[in-house]
Amino acid sequence: MILADKRDYKRGYTKHYTAYQILRANNDCLKSRRLLLVYCVECGLKYKLLEKWKENNPRTIITNDKDVRKPILTSHSLSRIIKELGQAGTFRFSKAIETKHGDYVNDETYHQMCRYGVTEKNEANNCEGVYEDELLKIAEWLKEVM
Repeated sequence: MILADKRDYKRGYTKHYTAYQILRANNDCLKSRRLLLVYCVECGLKYKLLEKWKENNPRTIITNDKDVRKPILTSHSLSRIIKELGQAGTFRFSKAIETKHGDYVNDETYHQMCRYGVTEKNEANNCEGVYEDELLKIAEWLKEVM
């Protein structure tokens, strides 16, 4: 894991969200725009974690295996981070998405599904669209509180 500080996370949120909005407005690159949205939200949530913990540079958290904050900060589990921020009742990811390969994807692994271009087993369920909608709600909330 490379070190990113609070300013990096905020910049990552802003840049990824701007790119997502451009792709969404043009209805382009569905998987890529969703990947950008996942990373935008992850960056924004990690920014909020550091803000909550009154840390600008998380080096001491990341290098200390006994720091209980480390597994939260280094996780891709958006639900875990949302819970730590006290927003678990506000934002929820629906059931896991079943891929065409029979794997189940949750909020922690959704970025991989987007990155590799894997599709849902039954696209008519539109579980990916539901995930995108929830991620968009989180991104908009982050925009308001950052």
